[in-house]
Parts: sequence; structure tokens; C-alpha cells
Amino acid sequence: MWYIGTFDGVTAYNDKVNEVKHYKGHITNNWANPLQHPNENRWAIIANLGVEPDEGSNFETVEKLSDDWFPSDE
Repeated sequence: MWYIGTFDGVTAYNDKVNEVKHYKGHITNNWANPLQHPNENRWAIIANLGVEPDEGSNFETVEKLSDDWFPSDE
């Protein structure tokens, strides 16, 4: 599952997961890197099943990112 929203929103979610899951150590220090849509001002981050987004984040939730998130080189 993915969350789609603003850069600030997905970055805040990533920070929250890092804090809750204690991803600040020697093996893992970051949950995920936000992914920018190539043609729109939208950002996505993979969901962590153990951490819910903050209330009011207004994320769109999708099971899989559509193909337009990954343009081909053709």
C-alpha cells in the first residue's frame, strides 16, 4: 500500500515511522524515500503497516502506484 500526498506530508510520515520504529541506528536509519510523480506535484511513500499517518494528512491510499509514476524511456 502507498500513501500519496504533498512532499511535506510524506516526509512527515517518514519521520514518524523512523521515530516509532527506531530507525536511527546502525542497520536501518530511514523507512523509505519519498517518490515524486514525474509530471505532477504529488509525492508517494510506501505505507508501514504498523504506523498510521497523522490525522489530517489527507493522503490518497492506493494498493499500487499506477504506471504513470514510472515513465518508460521509449
